[in-house]
Amino acid sequence: MKLTLLGVGTAGTRILDRLIRAEAETGRNFTNGNVVAFNTTPAAFGEETNIPADREIVIGDTHPAVNQQAVSLSGESAEAAGADPEAIAQPTGVDGDPDTGAAVAADELPEIRRALDKIDDTEVDAAMLIAGLGGGTGAGVGSVLLEELQEIYEIPVYVLGALPAHSESDRRCQTAARAVRTMVPMADSMFPVDNEAWHRNAEPLDQQFEEINDAIATRIVSLFAVGEADPTSVSEMRIDPADVRRTLAVGGLSSIGYETYELETDSESLLTKLKRLLGLEVETEQSISDAVVIKQLVREALNSKLTLPCSITSTDRVLVILSGPPKEISRKGFETGRYLLEEETETVEVLAGDEPARSADQITATVLFSNVTDVPGIEEIQARAASCEIETNPQETTESHSFEFSTDAEEFEPAQPETVDTETEPEATDTPQAESTSTGNESDSQQPDPDAGAESQNQEH
Repeated sequence: MKLTLLGVGTAGTRILDRLIRAEAETGRNFTNGNVVAFNTTPAAFGEETNIPADREIVIGDTHPAVNQQAVSLSGESAEAAGADPEAIAQPTGVDGDPDTGAAVAADELPEIRRALDKIDDTEVDAAMLIAGLGGGTGAGVGSVLLEELQEIYEIPVYVLGALPAHSESDRRCQTAARAVRTMVPMADSMFPVDNEAWHRNAEPLDQQFEEINDAIATRIVSLFAVGEADPTSVSEMRIDPADVRRTLAVGGLSSIGYETYELETDSESLLTKLKRLLGLEVETEQSISDAVVIKQLVREALNSKLTLPCSITSTDRVLVILSGPPKEISRKGFETGRYLLEEETETVEVLAGDEPARSADQITATVLFSNVTDVPGIEEIQARAASCEIETNPQETTESHSFEFSTDAEEFEPAQPETVDTETEPEATDTPQAESTSTGNESDSQQPDPDAGAESQNQEH
């Protein structure tokens, strides 16, 4: 499957950089160079090494609301940002304000469109926007970019977004809550990554970003780059890009499970190896991987740390991909794994396929859960955001961007899009409640926040 990858903000740029590196490490060319990164300050590109220079796009560099001056944080603010107080002296961009980010992106749409011209969407199967949902650039610019992508692309557009951990500020939590409510209805599917679930208490979160990004890259590549290592290999149950798109077609929130099983590569005797070299028939016992191990492997993938912890019984559709040597994965193994998934997830919408990897020394199971609705982490973020006391003025609206201003903690049901009965609903122009979901917040973007500098540095990844 071929993907266009678009990183937004510091977190999105770092994850994009790691995905490009994973593409080279695994030999799976799933982007064909169709990558672009957007930021509101060039400092965000400083640490990345795999993104081509001509694909690093800075927007808003002349915008009056974007801070391009280096800011040194005080000791207290630096500690809140999880960094060395003496080491921080970077431009703060939109200062963690998503409304400013969205306004800047709306003003810079011509520049964004020129950057998107670098992408050949005719040779890819889907696009993926990558962002830190708690940041002003990731959430604000990301929402405008997502809307633009949906307007110009006929391919599905997915979102990979990092959620803030409990230790991060209330402001970042509210930004993430708004981003989820804004992006889920627009995206063809959204893959939130719960930093809290991946955060080990023994170490500060910022010291674990590299490890978390490695885990994200492994799961995204195992799902979307399937088959790209050896496109010419033939398999009766080979996974197809259409299978992934079909599974994700229901929209909503998605999560990925992943597990591996190491094969015993030196178990054959010298005589058996000689017979294989001579092309002679070799009698072998039924591979343990065919049924017992495959079933156990799929079960472990179900119980693994998911990118977004959720109740798997709340999923609509499931896809399982088994990757490994063809001789180690039989139809019986597939059927065993698929029946287990139907039983555990309580859905019959289960697809299964394989990725032949003749030289692999392990079998991997990647399980995609599409449109999960029982997600405690999202509910916690929405509830926390609703309780935050952040100055807002719902009477002020800005129609230049679509970033939704909403922190309602009601039950989140992304797969239930609101439908309007045109025969019974009043006209939109006569509905005064429309202001309650204003797309802009003038006071939020103009009032200085004492913690803004710290929050702009406290990116998810």
